[in-house]
Amino acid sequence: MSLVKYISGEKFPTLISVSGGVTVEVGDLLFLDNTSGLRDDGGSTASSKAYPLKYFRLSGSSLELNRSGVPNYFVGVALSDKAGKTGSSDFNINVATEGVFEIPIKPGRTVYVGNFASASGTTTSSNLFNQYVKRTTDINYALGIFVENKTSALNAFVSICSILSPRRL
Repeated sequence: MSLVKYISGEKFPTLISVSGGVTVEVGDLLFLDNTSGLRDDGGSTASSKAYPLKYFRLSGSSLELNRSGVPNYFVGVALSDKAGKTGSSDFNINVATEGVFEIPIKPGRTVYVGNFASASGTTTSSNLFNQYVKRTTDINYALGIFVENKTSALNAFVSICSILSPRRL
């Protein structure tokens, strides 16, 4: 079930290939696997396919290293979904490379216009969440910018900015 909702702005949808065994849901934040070592704790080869953020795991990395690495590969928000099946063919999905989306915040925080939104995850296994962001002050972690003021927010409007966007942060 998608937790992320499109709000406004041009989405600049782009077709991006996803590996046949990977499930993508509408609203998943995606990265482009165009460099070896981005998945499987660094044991992967570049596939030039999009994956949900939960697959982003650098070799021996902590949650903070994963959060800081993903902006360099962030392609956007999935606009279509695909059920992954082992052994199935690769499939193209539509991805928004820009636009404003209402995205859940984990952990919930007060956010202000201009705060940066970064990938969120769990420290116990260093995994990133597919459909959550968190507030950060470091532009190097940014996947977008909060565009509303909200107190003790569980979700907020975020203007995303992918590597395919001409407005890249």
